[in-house]
Amino acid sequence: MIKVPFRAVLISLIAIVAVGGLVVPNLQNGPTEKSNSTNGACTKQGTTLLVDFGTESKLAPIQKCVDAQGASGWQVLQNAGLQVTGTAEYPNAFVCRINDWPSQKTEDCAGTPGLTGGSWVYFYSKPGSNGWLRSPVGAATRKPLCGEVEGWLFANQLAGDEEFESPKIKPIPFTCR
Repeated sequence: MIKVPFRAVLISLIAIVAVGGLVVPNLQNGPTEKSNSTNGACTKQGTTLLVDFGTESKLAPIQKCVDAQGASGWQVLQNAGLQVTGTAEYPNAFVCRINDWPSQKTEDCAGTPGLTGGSWVYFYSKPGSNGWLRSPVGAATRKPLCGEVEGWLFANQLAGDEEFESPKIKPIPFTCR
């Protein structure tokens, strides 16, 4: 496995999100009125969403099967009934907070989170892949297919996350029928 420095990955992700944010329509930040999801991983249809709040949060990971046909990664979070908050710079493109993590006291989301405060890292897994892959595009741009797994991990350099690990739960993508 190739180790990529935390700073290089974060800078790359910020650039990708900035470009994606320029071409994406305005989306709401809050959860959808009606959640299009069930708890647990998908097995026959849908996109599995996994949110790993990281080691210092002490929050349990969330895993949901989401009806995400044609949805962006951002909309998958919303379709799962989760609250997603962007930054003031990129309100619908750069994920700053999921379900109030990190807290407003820790991160005000006025700008793109820095290396020391922590940041959400976006992963995916598709049929035929072996584990998690870091998304090369932001959540507003990526459109997962049926059977894929979307993953989010909150990584914090202050907590010792010098390299991005991947979410704790192993993805199990499948081919939809």
